[in-house]
Amino acid sequence: MHEVSAMKHMTWDDYYGGFYEWLSSTQKNYTYRLSDYGPADEVWEVAQELAFQDAAFAAKFLEKALAAGVRFAPEQVLEMVGTVEESVLSKIAEQTAVPFDREQLEEIYIMIDDASFQRISRRAKINVFDDEPAVYEQPEQIQYILSKKKKVGLFTALAAFAAGSALAGRGRKKHNGHCDGDCANCPPHYGYRYGRW
Repeated sequence: MHEVSAMKHMTWDDYYGGFYEWLSSTQKNYTYRLSDYGPADEVWEVAQELAFQDAAFAAKFLEKALAAGVRFAPEQVLEMVGTVEESVLSKIAEQTAVPFDREQLEEIYIMIDDASFQRISRRAKINVFDDEPAVYEQPEQIQYILSKKKKVGLFTALAAFAAGSALAGRGRKKHNGHCDGDCANCPPHYGYRYGRW
């Protein structure tokens, strides 16, 4: 440990390799000696650990990593909400490794400043406000319920009545004049008409 403290600069590999063995004060002090930063997932992991002790320090650490060229994924930026203040989060969001998708944009909308949100939306080529699903794109069941609320005109009512009558007539069996034992559904005067009683 004495050898490490004597070094002026420290590589990311040395820092990350010893990070979990050091006291929190040492973890913080050695960040000032970093000559470079590692991959975004390792940097974010260290930032989360630093945030347990000192959220403000972790935010500065992330800002330095960003200035050194580290680019985070949108998922990591969303995890940073609550760890870093809006201004830092906005900077980090604007410089992600890949653009945000629609769902991520909707999630981060109120977490960063408006100008940054507009820039990351333009980069993603997504406008979460203009591309809202229209009424006609809603499921069929909802369309059916909505269309039932419309007032029915005279012609429509007559057409529906005619169709209903035709359907009702289609369901009836024509009687063949012979007893089939289904007396409850016999036509009126069946026995009288056919000389049965």
